[in-house]
Formats: sequence, C-alpha cells, structure tokens
Amino acid sequence: MVKHHEVILSAPRDLADGGAPAILQRSDEDFIEAVLAGLRDAGGRVALRASLAQPASVASGSDSRARGSKASGRDLFNTLRGASRKLGLAGGRVAAVPAASAQDATARLEEIRRAAAGEQVLKLFQPIQRQFHLAVMEARCDTPGEPRIDPQRVDGAGLVIRRLARDAGGRELKQGWMRSGDSLRGWARVSAAADGAASGNRHDPAALRRLDRPGTGQPVLDDEVRLLLAAQEDALLDEAVVPMFLAPPDVCAAAGATLFYGLVPTTSSEKAEGGAPRFDEQAFGAASSDFKAHLVGPLRGLADSLPRPGRSLTPDLAAIAGNPADSDQSSMKRLLLLLRQLAVEFDAFGDHAEGEALQTLLDGIALPLADAAGKPIPGSTPAGVFLAAASRILLDGESISPAPTIPAAWPGLDGTRSAALAGALSACLQRRFDAVSGVAGRFDDPAARYVLRAFVRLKPEGHCPQRTVWGDYSPPFVIAPWYEGGGAPPVQVPLPDPSDREMLKKLVPNVAFTVPASLQNLLTGDPLDLMEGKKPADSGLKLGWICSFNIPIITICAFIVLNIFLSLFDLFFRWMMFIKICIPFPKKGGGE
Repeated sequence: MVKHHEVILSAPRDLADGGAPAILQRSDEDFIEAVLAGLRDAGGRVALRASLAQPASVASGSDSRARGSKASGRDLFNTLRGASRKLGLAGGRVAAVPAASAQDATARLEEIRRAAAGEQVLKLFQPIQRQFHLAVMEARCDTPGEPRIDPQRVDGAGLVIRRLARDAGGRELKQGWMRSGDSLRGWARVSAAADGAASGNRHDPAALRRLDRPGTGQPVLDDEVRLLLAAQEDALLDEAVVPMFLAPPDVCAAAGATLFYGLVPTTSSEKAEGGAPRFDEQAFGAASSDFKAHLVGPLRGLADSLPRPGRSLTPDLAAIAGNPADSDQSSMKRLLLLLRQLAVEFDAFGDHAEGEALQTLLDGIALPLADAAGKPIPGSTPAGVFLAAASRILLDGESISPAPTIPAAWPGLDGTRSAALAGALSACLQRRFDAVSGVAGRFDDPAARYVLRAFVRLKPEGHCPQRTVWGDYSPPFVIAPWYEGGGAPPVQVPLPDPSDREMLKKLVPNVAFTVPASLQNLLTGDPLDLMEGKKPADSGLKLGWICSFNIPIITICAFIVLNIFLSLFDLFFRWMMFIKICIPFPKKGGGE
C-alpha cells in the first residue's frame, strides 16, 4: 500500500530559519522579479535577508530600490540638520521628550513582556506607503537529505491571515476572516482543528474540501460521518485564502528547492455583514453619568430661561448669540445648543419611530406662554411643537407664517419624566450611532496583531487521498497606519515658476467647473461682506457659469495657503521640523 511521507514547509534555507514563510518587505516596482532572481542561489538568498520585515520597535520602512554610488537624500538631510544644530537654526531643533502617558507605559510593559518571552512583533506597511510584502517558503520531503518535493504533486498552495485576540479569561485565541456561502461573516474564532500543530494537521480552509472525506465503503457509516462533520460549528465556513504561486521551473531548478511566493495583503475593502461596532450602552447609556452630563440643562430636567419671551420667533433673532451687549445672549446660546443637540446629535425631528417617541414625550412638557412684555400669562404650548419650529427658524433660517411665540421659560421636570426623556434620547442616539458608525473592515483595527500561516494541498497518490499540509505560524505582526511614513522617498511634484510670465502664458486652463447661478452670485459679491457674514443681494440673473482653471496654478495657491497655516499651527504643535523638510538643490541645467 502506498503511504504518504511527511512534507516540511519552511522559509527558504539561507534566507530565514523556522517553519513559517519568510516575510520580505520591498519598495521596488519589480520586486517579485527581483526576489525570484535572488532566490536562485545561496548568495542571493543571503542578500535577501536585508529585505526581511523588521520588528515593530525598530521598523521604519526602507527603500529597496537599486541605488547608485552617490550619497542619498537622507545622508544629505542628516548633514544639513547637523549643520543647522551647530548654527542654532530652527531646522535643527531638538523636540522635548513628552511625558509618557499611562497608555504608553502599558504598551511599553507589554513590549517588555513580549521581549522577555522571546516574542517578536513585526511591522508591515500598506501599499499607499509604497511598501509591499512577499511571503516566501519552500516545500521539501521529510526523508533523509530532505529533497525538494515534486511540483507535480502539488494541487495548490496559499496562506491565511489570522487575527490574535483574547477571550474572557485572558487566553489568546485566533480568528480567521470567514465567509459562509454568499455571506461575509468577518472575523470568527478558528476552531481547535484548524489551529492545530503543523504536524498531523489536515484541516483545510475550504469547507467543501473538509467535508469531502474518502469513503469507508460502508454507505451508512459514510452518511453518519458526513452528518457529524456538518454539525460542527465551523463546518460551512470558508476562510479567506491568499494564493501562493509556484516559482518558475528555472528558479526552482537553480535553487534546488520547490519555492512558493505570495503577496501579503495589508489593506482590504471588505466589510463584514453585521460587523458594525456596537453602541456601548453601559458606558454611555441613558443611566450613565457621562450621558447625563453631556445633555444640556433642559434635557436633564433643569429649569431654564428663554430669550425674548413673548416675541415672535424669527431667523434674525439667532444673531443675539453673537452680541455680547445683549442681555439675552447667554439664554440664546443655550437655546441654540439645545436645538443643535436635538436636531443634529439625536435627529429628534426625523421621520422614524424613535424620533416620534421622543416628540411625544417633549409634547408632554408644557411651556408657559408670555405676553409682549415677557410676563407669564395663562396658557401653554407643547415643547415638541415649539422646538421643531424653532429648529427650522433658528438653525435652518426658514421663515414660518404665522411665527411661533417664544414661551416664558422651560420648566423643571420631576425624576420620572427626566428618566423617560433620557431613555428616549438614548434610543435616538443609538439609532444615530448605527446609521453613522459604519461597518468594520478587515484590517480597520489599528491595535490588532496578526499572524500568517501557509499550506500546500497535495494530490492523491495511489490509494492515499489528497491532503493539506500546514507550516508554522509566522511571528505576530502589526500593520502600520496609512499616515505613518513607510521609508520610501517622497513623491516629487514639480511646480511652475509663477514669476515667469512666459511660462504662465503656457498654463492654459485644463479643468472646468460648472457653477450654478446662486454660487456665482456669492463669489462675485464683496469679499468684505462675506467676511462679515453678509449674503450678497440676488442679482436677478439665473445664468449658470463654466469657470476654467489651470491645475498647477490651483496647486500653487493651495501650497501657499498650506504653508501659511502650517506656520500658524506650528505655534501650538511645534511640528514644522518633522512634517516639512526643505533642502536646497542647484538649478538644473545642461552639461557639456
């Protein structure tokens, strides 16, 4: 009877140790061809060690593109910065070391714990940082001499990326990016069978392959086995697989090894169904102190005064909030804050069940009326009706006829009514949260740690069925946020010289905007009136406009404005020495 011999998956020899694929970091455009060329011989594999992904504590990205013998821009920058420090210039300032926060201290302790345990956490970058990661492995037979496996025996290869998490007891577990049929489940716990050791693990990430077991020749027994397999929690879950490709035959022949490579994804547009973050009702629910403290006084049940009681409510009254000389400035500010909180945060006046329930509660609050002199008179108006109209008038600038009368004051509420109002507000906020929170993506958690694991599928041999062979887990890795520097040189955008009149004549408009009449009327108004918040009078013309501009000129304007604001904000953030680096270079000219 033919029997399978064991297969070993590991990083290519001379490149890295261990049973996990080697993770390379490259920034050259033809990095796959360059890596394959390096894998051909031992010397090339040794040279590829410089491209191995680095631990998170030291990783800053690198430029793996071919370089000449001239000094790099980084060397020039370091020289200039050193000279600046000697001269005492701003570019050579040394930033003060900020005091470590409690979160930083906790993170540092976690790093020390991992280092003491010998755990290495790598840092990978995203394509937007112009850094790419390639997983490389070899497969060989576990027989004397460890010869390479025959590529004809391989049915396919791939790798899975799993997220590290902890259960309620603090024990570490792994989660896979799962799909169930046409439904994307997102991160789900990996079963013990899938998370088994490399030796003897026959789990396959594809559900159909797991259920397709060889028959025993006994139909009744085979049916029972299929039922048992289908009853497992993850029986119908397919784990996302990144394909790994067999290196070209000439590369494998030159290396004397069966090599595989695959691109490690560090970004994804996939969104899990039902994967939106949940509203933390315990931390910010109706009964929490933080939620109550966030509400304005009237919504907490406190009595409050209203501006201009007894007057008709018109849009121009909103200007009271900006007039320090007006005695009602403070009460108008509080009213506007109340309206913004109801309309914007809670969407209290929207057409939905939660808003209608809140409106009903607000209508149960009777606001006493006032005469033209502001003195209370018999009668009242429902708070919900008044607030809905006030929102349209003061926030949206609408004129309502007949204009509502401003009540005398907002009354205080008892504990029962205050609690009911807080509950209705919380329900509206939860609905608002569900609408704007979005759905978590595959790599959206900036603090998440991941591992990857590679496998090969071997074809049947004789009476032996097909099987899946796994390698070891890679060291944990994190994914750098998109805004962190990846080490690749910055993209240079040449700007035209605005003082060159001949050059400006060549900069013909190359982009056009279709401008509606109302916006054109606003743009042609007096800039001083715009600065004072005055809307220009309607010219009566209802003509649309097509305005053409030159994109480089727009870029120059944006560049000038950017530098102005960077200088202003540098007074607070002291960030100029980090985010803006200007170095001189000689004017380019022709040589002899």
